[in-house]
Amino acid sequence: MTSEPQSDALRRPALFVLFFLSGAAALIYQTAWHRLLGLFAGADTIAAALIVGAFLLGLGIGSLVAGFYADRLSRRASLVAFAICEVGIAAFALISPWLYYDVIYRELLPLSSSRAVIFAIVFASLLWPTFLMGCSLPFLSKAVVSQISGSAKLIGWLYGLNTLGAGVGAFVGGWFLIGTFGFDKAVYVGAALNLVVAAGGLLLARGLDLTVASPGPKAAIAAPAGEDVVWRWSLLVFISGFLIVALQIVWYRLVGVLLQSNGYSFSLVLAVFLLGDAAGLLVGARVIDRIADPRRFFFLMQGVATTLALCGAWYVYFAIGAGLLPSSFVDRDLMSGKPADIAVIVFLLLIVVLPASFIMGFSFPVVQKAVQRDLDLLGSRVGLVQLANIVGNSMGSLVAGLLLLDMVGTAGTLKLLVAIGLAFALLQLAGPRATRWAYLPAAVLVAGLLFFPGGDAFWRRLHGLKEEKAIIAEDKTGLSLLKMSGADNGRLYIQGHSQSQLPFTTVHAFLGAIGPLTHDEPKRVLVIGSGTGGTPYAAGLNPATEKVRVIEIVAPVIETLHDYVNEGGRSGIDQLLANKKFEVVVADGRHALAHDAARYDVIEADAILPKTALSGLLNSQEFFRQVRAKLAPGGIYVQWAPTQRSIETFRSVFPYVTMVHPAMIGSDRPIPYAREKVLALLERPEIAAHLKAARVDRDELQKWIEDKKIETLNNGQVVAATSPNTDFFPRDEYYLNRP
Repeated sequence: MTSEPQSDALRRPALFVLFFLSGAAALIYQTAWHRLLGLFAGADTIAAALIVGAFLLGLGIGSLVAGFYADRLSRRASLVAFAICEVGIAAFALISPWLYYDVIYRELLPLSSSRAVIFAIVFASLLWPTFLMGCSLPFLSKAVVSQISGSAKLIGWLYGLNTLGAGVGAFVGGWFLIGTFGFDKAVYVGAALNLVVAAGGLLLARGLDLTVASPGPKAAIAAPAGEDVVWRWSLLVFISGFLIVALQIVWYRLVGVLLQSNGYSFSLVLAVFLLGDAAGLLVGARVIDRIADPRRFFFLMQGVATTLALCGAWYVYFAIGAGLLPSSFVDRDLMSGKPADIAVIVFLLLIVVLPASFIMGFSFPVVQKAVQRDLDLLGSRVGLVQLANIVGNSMGSLVAGLLLLDMVGTAGTLKLLVAIGLAFALLQLAGPRATRWAYLPAAVLVAGLLFFPGGDAFWRRLHGLKEEKAIIAEDKTGLSLLKMSGADNGRLYIQGHSQSQLPFTTVHAFLGAIGPLTHDEPKRVLVIGSGTGGTPYAAGLNPATEKVRVIEIVAPVIETLHDYVNEGGRSGIDQLLANKKFEVVVADGRHALAHDAARYDVIEADAILPKTALSGLLNSQEFFRQVRAKLAPGGIYVQWAPTQRSIETFRSVFPYVTMVHPAMIGSDRPIPYAREKVLALLERPEIAAHLKAARVDRDELQKWIEDKKIETLNNGQVVAATSPNTDFFPRDEYYLNRP
């Protein structure tokens, strides 16, 4: 074996650092761009899947093209090409906030009524940066590898450090940069990192040989892998990529519910997944020379990883039942910052996400060892394997997120993935060279198929239920659970959040009623957010109201309410779902409002808590301006005031603002709120009957209105906010970084 040039031994550590920084920048971009493109595509899961699919498709195309092109380049030319790609990514990043917000969101939003058009525009807008990101590994692999012997280890180190950087980028971006500086500033930090990487790459290219290096003595390596072998491995990598990202979808749902889907849940799961994957890649690269049979080892790792994923979810189920974990995550705010709560979060992720991610990381170096047999084809084979992995990732996200969760829920999806892992484990057992203990993961996976709890039992346990009755519904848009405490009483949880109750609470009745009772002619009313239906039902109490349109983004919420009525429940839900006065639709409220040609006399938002993921979309200056534009002349907008910042943001948009605590009422004309008028309306028999049908205590509601403080905050002029919630910087959503 020929020894590597001394210059390579000095240059490689610097290139590893640069690729680490490149990975960090990529995940900062992905987090920010996903949110900005969501303004155009919508905040629902279908739009999210389209954005992820477009992102991954661009990566795959870049990997494929660069893989074949890299084999024509010298090592120096490959490194220069890598640096040029980094410059191109940075250049795009600098214009991306303007492109995604001012051009695509503001100018092309009317085109977003079609899913196909959404995908086409999102894909076209992401193709430039994602294509260049996909080029990075093939180009840099060609530049780093000087001889085929040991190439799998070097490529594994490259990809591992890049993934490690991605994990750090996901964590720092999601937990610090966005919440401290906003989405656009976070993108600019990523651009700076890319420029540093590009400069470093160009400096390191100086002195690198201009010719393709010798592959070294043929006797030192195994026989060349044929193209049929490469394609067979690509198929295996595709299935593995599908499996790990589909498991990631399960983790998002599971951990998201346990952490009540706050603004940090997504980046937390993603960061731990990437860090675990990176650790597996690096350890795999270190031990790759000891693996005699890559194919059998690959099968074993898929089976073990799936076993660990199953055991993590199963442990949470049993630990909650045994009191080893909090009996009801959904009634406890784990994001309090208290050491005990932080410890629970860390432990949860170490059990659920990290082990399987670590084992899956072994796969990439193993595959490279199996396919890399010719230095002249190194780039193309890196590109093909990466393409297969990316396409598998994309299909895993789409199939699990849009199809399996719809059909069989989280528990059912996990069982189907367990079946795939079991197939890998059984393949490893075939033949005389099977690992002695490999029957263990196979046995655990069989037990999982037979005994892992179904969806209702699983979610009941995770919501702290034992004997109590519950109505549960789940699909791709989310999870809804109505915890019953009597024939007609219950508490609704959406994605782990306690949202509202049955019978309707006074606060929800107040928020729904105050707008139609204030407006002189509230013929058309729009309510964003349904919950148990208290706010929209109360919004229909005025006899002058002809239509109440209700928009709910989580479809199982409506399914849960239908099931409640079908089982004999009333509490006003039957009227909400059956009365033609109410129109209930499943959609993203902000997106639907943008496409709604109607003008409303009253718009109300019974929005989610400000610390919930995506809540900033309904608390920003830009959203309030959108609402103001959708009001009919003299129309009013009503929303509760969760934070002082939300009040300041509200006042910066509406020239007339009256606070009837805790409700903010905004308009472009003087607000005709009069307590005496509202109380007089509540005395009307038809309004009293409407409230009584839902078991709303009219006397308590009257007392509520009598006692509430009234403040005129704006009287004809907007008041500029010093630090408002905006689309680029939803400060309240990222509350851990809030001053």
